[in-house]
Parts: sequence; structure tokens; C-alpha cells
Amino acid sequence: MNEFAIYEPRLERQVTGPTLRLDPTAVEWANGLLIRGTNWLGDALMTLPAAYQLSRFVPEPCGVFVLCPAGLAPLWEAADWVSCVIPMAGKRADRAVSNRLWQLRPGVAAVFPNSFGAAADVWRKGIPVRLGRRGRFRGPLLTHRLPPWPRGHGVGQWHQLSYYLDFPAAFGSTTWDATCPPLRVPDAAARAAELGLEPGTDWLVLAPGAAYGPAKQWPTERFAEVAAWWTAERGRVAIVGTPKERAAGDVVTEKVPGSLNLAGSTDLTGLMALLTAATAVVANDSGAMHLAAGLGRPGVAIFGSTDPVATGPIGGRWIILRDPPTCAPCFQRTCPRTDFPYECLHRISADTAIRALQELLIPPTAL
Repeated sequence: MNEFAIYEPRLERQVTGPTLRLDPTAVEWANGLLIRGTNWLGDALMTLPAAYQLSRFVPEPCGVFVLCPAGLAPLWEAADWVSCVIPMAGKRADRAVSNRLWQLRPGVAAVFPNSFGAAADVWRKGIPVRLGRRGRFRGPLLTHRLPPWPRGHGVGQWHQLSYYLDFPAAFGSTTWDATCPPLRVPDAAARAAELGLEPGTDWLVLAPGAAYGPAKQWPTERFAEVAAWWTAERGRVAIVGTPKERAAGDVVTEKVPGSLNLAGSTDLTGLMALLTAATAVVANDSGAMHLAAGLGRPGVAIFGSTDPVATGPIGGRWIILRDPPTCAPCFQRTCPRTDFPYECLHRISADTAIRALQELLIPPTAL
């Protein structure tokens, strides 16, 4: 009997009864579909299946375009069903971006973020159909409106992707799943080798950071214990993350000689190449976890103050480790408790993560 279950996102139709319907055969697509992507890495990866399903309604030879922050452009460029990415240097579409949208002439825009500014980015750009959620005074900027985002709704019940699947559902999609081709990074193996991950070695990639805060960060010493086991039994270890997480990587490399600390040493494309080269990944609930999953890599995810039902990894084979006390999920960035701070994280042992890795790497046909 398996000790650990492979994570499957729990999806639920959010709009029931009479709702918005667009006939994809009657829509004037003009030159194609514009997707206004979300502003954060993890959020963007959780929208990918919904964006992909939307793209399947677009008739040839029309294109699929993505408007997103410049830092996330490599992510969307790795989706081979996206025709063109329009990066924004700032938070909003400036004059150059606006001119680009006029030149592309998409007939439909899907606005995934729920901010007023995201809707304004596609307003008055010559796009006849502008689909998004109501709320935040942005209704007049949209031509077709889904119900407002229900903040705090569905915690512990279904995945956040459920709300984004309302977008393709408006065009008639009945596919309520996480189907999406894995992201592909050109020359990923060569790029990873340049960074030190030579081929022919089983690489474990560790992501010990989380931008959200310490309530998502499993103790670094336990990452080091996992690294020591992997080095002794399987191969080598690389640590990834932001420059702020370099110190956590140093703890691992000090305890486990031969490990590579690449935290803060890569851009997003480089990080994607490293994750593509990984045999497996161990990560906190973070953008790196979502990115590894989106690349189709297997992994073990550690959850503390957040809810894996709502924000678990989509893609690849993943095992979620969570041993919550009664106060979790609290969604706090730092733990307010004084009796046992970060109990939700400290209850997960390195031995549990090692056993999860061992089971994860058994071929599915052998289970």
C-alpha cells in the first residue's frame, strides 16, 4: 500500500445556472485572442490550463497573444501554443505596449487579474470583446462580465484554477480539468550544463525559499538532511532561489559538500532550464514549486500556513507533505504563536520527505 498519494487538483464549476455565454463560432476574432496574464509567477502558472483551453477556441490562422509583466515573459514564451508575448516594463500598458496591441488587432481579450488596472490595459485598444470578472469598479471597461472573484470562498474545498476555468466555460468548454501541455525551454539541457548541472547525473533541485514569508519556509536544516540523503544514495543537489535565499543555500552546501548553490544566480529562463534538468524537486509552496510542476517535473511540496487544496502544483507527479495543527491554514506570512512558532512546518520531518521522494521515484507502472 502506498504511503503517499499523488496530488490531484480538486476542481469545481464555480458559475452555476444561467450565465454568460459566448458563441466561439460567432465571435469576431479578428487577429486572435489576447490574454492579460496575472502578475505573479505562481498565479500565472495556475492559470495556464485555463489559458490553454481558451486558446483552443481560437480559429486558425488567428494568434494567441499574452500581455504580462516583462519578468514573466519567458514563462509564456515556453508555452508553444502562444504565438506572441507582449512584455510590460512597468505595472501598466504604456504607450509602446498600447501601440503594439493596436497593431496586433486581437478581437477578444481575456483579463485574468482582478484589478482595475488590468482591465484598463485592454480598454480602448480596439478590442471588441473584453472578458473579465466584475468588481473593483471595472465593469464599464469590460464588454462581457463574469461574477466577481469570491474572496475567501472555497478554502479547503477546491483549487484556485477552478475560478479561471470560468473563462473558457464562457465559450462553452466543458473540460473541468488541468489539461495543459508542459512548458518547453529551448536548449534547456545545454543551459543547465552551463550552470553546472552536467547531464548523466541524477539531480535533486531544492527550493528552500518562498517570497510570501517564513510561514511557508520549511527549516533549512531539513532541506540539508534531504540533500545529504540524496548525495549518499542517488546523485547531486542544486539549490535555487532568489538572491535573498542565497544564505539558505549556503547552509545546505556547508553541510553537504558538492552541492551547488545557484540561488540568485539565474534569471527565469535559467531557473526553468535547471528545473527541466532535475530528476526531482523538493520545494516549499512557492513560485519554484509551481514552475517545476508546469515543466512536468516530479516533486515533493512542503505546505505550512497555506492551503494545498487551493494552490497545489499543477503538472508532473507531486506529493504534498502537510501535518497541520488546528490553527492551519492561517495564511499568515509570519507565525503569531508564542507557544510553538511554525508548528505546521516543524511537524514535517526530513525522514518523511525522504520517504516521499523514494515513493515518488518508483515508476508508476511498478506501483
